Amino acid sequence: MRYIGIVVAIGLLSGFAVVAAEEEGYVSLFNGKDVTGWTGDTKGYVVENGNLVCKPGGNLFTEKEFANFSFKFDFKLTPGANNGVGIRAPLKGNAAYDGMEIQILDDRDPQYKDIQPWQVHGSIYGIVPAKRDKLKPVGEWNSEEIIADGRNVKVILNGETIVEANLDEATAKGTMDEKPHPGLKNEKGHIGFLGHGSVIELRNLRVKELGK
Repeated sequence: MRYIGIVVAIGLLSGFAVVAAEEEGYVSLFNGKDVTGWTGDTKGYVVENGNLVCKPGGNLFTEKEFANFSFKFDFKLTPGANNGVGIRAPLKGNAAYDGMEIQILDDRDPQYKDIQPWQVHGSIYGIVPAKRDKLKPVGEWNSEEIIADGRNVKVILNGETIVEANLDEATAKGTMDEKPHPGLKNEKGHIGFLGHGSVIELRNLRVKELGK
């Protein structure tokens, strides 16, 4: 235990994300210094105090593609912030349709009072609505895990499962937004943050690839 504590302390001081012992198999996607390993709007995301900040940026994707995975990260919202996590997404096109987008949204802000259920935080945009009111207050850190395993997608926010869906079952009668989502058929693609002109902070980005 003492050894682990020393390792964690060194990691925090250096600004690198530390993968806890119980998270064996996870690989850090962010080194706490720069956007090495990422592509896209690398100028719109800056590193401050070891955190990745969308300020404000557009789309930033991993250089590597992932098929089945667990992606964990922490995020801090500003008032009215709007972003998203693209999964199994291509580098070109609209990730919400040509891949999938998991919403990142301060959906308690008054400007979003009339949004659709499939637009709230954590939803698979246009496809599956998430359970609401699991976000921490603006300015506090939230922890989220997105699991894509074959046709199944799960989103866990602050320890609560807010989405658990089979993509085929969810779209058996069409999509909720009544638009085509060809990206739902993608077997792999990039993980990315989809900026919409808002400032958000990100840290502890890590991924674990799952077996087929």
